[in-house]
Amino acid sequence: MTPDTFSMARRLSLLLVLLLPAASAFAGSVETLHLDAPGVSPEPIRVDVHLPTGYDQDAGIGYPVLYLNDGQDADEVALARTLDDMIAAGTTRPLIAVAIHMPPDRMGAYGLSDRAAGNPIVAQTKYGPVGQRAHAYSEWVAHTLVPAIDARFHTRTTPDARAILGWSLGALNAFNLGWQYPELFAKVGAFSPSFWLSADRSDVDSVQRTRLAQRMVDSSEPRGGLELFFAVGTDEDTDDRDDDGINDALDDTRDLITGYGTADDPRAKGLAQLGYGANLDHATRQTRAPVALHVMEGGRHDQPTWARMLPVFLDWAYGTTAPAITATGTTVSWQDVPSAHVPARGVDIWLPPSYGTDPDRRYPVVYMHDGQNLFDPALSYTGVDWGVDEAITTLAANGTIREAIVVGVWNTPRRFQEYMPQAPIAEQAAAGSPTMLAPEQLASDAYLRFLVEELKPAIDREFRTRPGRDDTFVVGSSMGALISLYAAARYPETFGGVGAVSTHWPAGDGIVIDWLAHHLPDPATHRLWFDHGTATLDAEYGPHQQRMDDVLRAAGYVEGDNWITRVYEGAEHNEAAWRARLPEVLEFLLEK
Repeated sequence: MTPDTFSMARRLSLLLVLLLPAASAFAGSVETLHLDAPGVSPEPIRVDVHLPTGYDQDAGIGYPVLYLNDGQDADEVALARTLDDMIAAGTTRPLIAVAIHMPPDRMGAYGLSDRAAGNPIVAQTKYGPVGQRAHAYSEWVAHTLVPAIDARFHTRTTPDARAILGWSLGALNAFNLGWQYPELFAKVGAFSPSFWLSADRSDVDSVQRTRLAQRMVDSSEPRGGLELFFAVGTDEDTDDRDDDGINDALDDTRDLITGYGTADDPRAKGLAQLGYGANLDHATRQTRAPVALHVMEGGRHDQPTWARMLPVFLDWAYGTTAPAITATGTTVSWQDVPSAHVPARGVDIWLPPSYGTDPDRRYPVVYMHDGQNLFDPALSYTGVDWGVDEAITTLAANGTIREAIVVGVWNTPRRFQEYMPQAPIAEQAAAGSPTMLAPEQLASDAYLRFLVEELKPAIDREFRTRPGRDDTFVVGSSMGALISLYAAARYPETFGGVGAVSTHWPAGDGIVIDWLAHHLPDPATHRLWFDHGTATLDAEYGPHQQRMDDVLRAAGYVEGDNWITRVYEGAEHNEAAWRARLPEVLEFLLEK
């Protein structure tokens, strides 16, 4: 990235903060609460709520919230100053920080729990038992503290907007809260986590085999959407119980991430074995992997080290810009773009080759779903990306298409709910017919409001776009094709062209076709592309697409003019197939 491009990216990241409630200079306010915690503490637990400068109880879409254990250490880890500096610089979004002072029995509260069984998971140590009150404390955080904060302050209440942070034993419990309550917390920060606690201390091998956090991961299913940040100092301790040359603090954390044992002797699964991508070198290379390990040179098990770790975590959890992706040309990446309608998500904006050289030129915009699959194979679900950047660069150089800005909107764990068209299901339910899901369980109407009411205005404001319908397109594959068609049908004044690639018509047994028969956009103003392969899942699509083609003809669409349907013999249902035919989709939508 050139210095000029970096400056533009930073300027855009600052402007993106406009999507959130305003914050200006330094020194926000602090409100102190005292909340009863039966079973955890004989006295109410003190909670200091740090509000950002410019906090507005009514404005904007609500603030994300960072909860942190050991809140009595807030001054020693420079919480307020770090937040003020980073928010004022525009590198971190305004947020509310809830500093929970430790209960009187810290060792009892800050441990692991089995939520399903309703029990603490107690570790016997030379310092005494750890975790006897961990279930009670975790339940108090989940069912007393979080609702109290949401009721009193202007928060966003989706899990993507909540993080839990801790250090030492507090980090162990932060991990527990994220793992046991994923419906509340989508981000975890664990500094110097106490992952050494074990069920059997009789010998080294027993300690290694029975580490409690490792067991918790090994016996669990993955938590969809959960992201975890671990930070460990190189000078945390000098112990090396398994004589592998790595100190125990780092060894325990790495084992939790990568698994314990070897390929020939896998003793316990780690996060990687549950399907989590992991970046074990966050200190030198930031990526978008959901698990990050930051090894801090010279870091010790103390508050000054955790103060150094804090801004790194805040940038990871709340930064306005995301780590760069590998793509041809210039990409501006926005991290966790907030919404009043749906959970936050990443957005990558790819700028065409001439964008930086022709300051007066304006560009059409292509909005694409499943944004993590578009530009960088390292992020793609299958390891193969769509090659959107290469395709547009090549086609534009050949003079076969207009250059365009591409907005890649990432999906979330609620992909099906956000991509399944809602109105057809609602009409089916209103007619008294059984439905695949209750209409209120779907979120596609909310997702389209995010695209049309929040994201598109931000894109049009910050980039040189041609904002009209004839220059705004929406493209997706599989369920992404369904939501693309639905977008043009619900907002025909916004989207003038659709690329429906390998449309997943079988969802709802073709109900979307029946609905589109009465809700297609005007063929005089819209262009529609359809295609499918004949192998794997695409093999099911032919009969459905033929029925959709009949609907298009009846609505006045003319094949080869404002509508195309293509069949690709032998093509499968995957990114490699969609990459191969993307140039044809773009030539149809962006023809000169």
